[in-house]
Amino acid sequence: MKTHRTSLWFLLSFASLICLGAPAWKQLPVVKPTGTLDDSLKCHLENPRTAAWKQPAFAYDHNVATMPKAAKVIVIIYNPVFKSQGGKTLIQYLKANDPRAYSKLLADAVRECSGGYINYEIVDIIERPEFTRKIDGFLYDEKSFLAARKTNKWHQPDRSNYRTIFEQNDLIRRVRDEGVTEIWIWGAGGFGYDELAMYFPNRYARFAPTQNPWFYRPYEIPVECNRSVWVMGFNYECGPDNMIHSYGHRCESILALVFGHGVWDKSLVGQDPWNSFSMIENDFPGQPSQVGNVHVPPNGQSGYDYNNKRSTMSYADAWLSDYPDLSRAIARPISSAEWGNDQLGVQKWWLRHMPRNAGYTKWGYNNWWVYVANTDEDLPDAPAALKGTFVPTPTPKAKP
Repeated sequence: MKTHRTSLWFLLSFASLICLGAPAWKQLPVVKPTGTLDDSLKCHLENPRTAAWKQPAFAYDHNVATMPKAAKVIVIIYNPVFKSQGGKTLIQYLKANDPRAYSKLLADAVRECSGGYINYEIVDIIERPEFTRKIDGFLYDEKSFLAARKTNKWHQPDRSNYRTIFEQNDLIRRVRDEGVTEIWIWGAGGFGYDELAMYFPNRYARFAPTQNPWFYRPYEIPVECNRSVWVMGFNYECGPDNMIHSYGHRCESILALVFGHGVWDKSLVGQDPWNSFSMIENDFPGQPSQVGNVHVPPNGQSGYDYNNKRSTMSYADAWLSDYPDLSRAIARPISSAEWGNDQLGVQKWWLRHMPRNAGYTKWGYNNWWVYVANTDEDLPDAPAALKGTFVPTPTPKAKP
């Protein structure tokens, strides 16, 4: 088997002296955005390459980096009842998937892929027999929804109002007082939930500015929550591969802010951890891939190229085992057989390869899952009963 040793020597220089103690971001002065926000509040349009933003001091906490954490989730299922269909719910009418089972599947997948670090506890499942109100106040009823679905002409603006959802379900109080950190919302096509949204207190001091409209999507998540909140929007008409795909985009968004400082560009490969982690051979012919991204795996040649039998050399294993010191990394051949030739397999494979080691660099924690789901660094340790056990899905090995 042909192998290559890594030439990404820059990773050796990541470590630096960093203060220890409570999360430094909590002591940061409040910084307001200086660029222009679009009408959906999605992005900070200041050019991060010319902005005056400086990375704040980092405080390493070994417990935060290494101890399994418990994260409380509330699942909300919007499932209207249709009288014209004999009292069937929308899920029954569409013969859609079970959001309860899928939510548990996601919790199990994240626990597995994070090496047991993130342990989601679904503390409540709220099912509402209704539609969600749009940001302009519009509300579907049975007749208007079925007509829009038939013609594929949906009400615009399409997005549902996140503040209304929070207020309707007492989520502000529950996030603030009960330690809930995530809301997973389920609906059908036309409900207008983004696949992910998030609110970070003092975001413009903590994380770099960005021109990418997808890296930060606070929408109308109430600031009164007084903590970071993740809101995942799922479609019960789609399979589990799409659900985990959406979670992968969440990882890309926060990691591009933290480690890429708001810029995701192949010209920065070798200069920061994120742009290097996501490198693919297709952009650098003749060089081994790293881990790739949610849309393009290491051997991929285009978006959603999950069943490509082409074999490409990759350093993916080293990111999991050796990060941040990749000086001894050895590339090996990888093809779609590595993840079973489908999207579900590749999404879990990609998540499994995110670094989750102890220690830190000048960019922050070596355990990237801290940023993905313990964003405020304050999740409690997971009790033994919650950690549970799981049997990882077998991963086929590529043939030499």
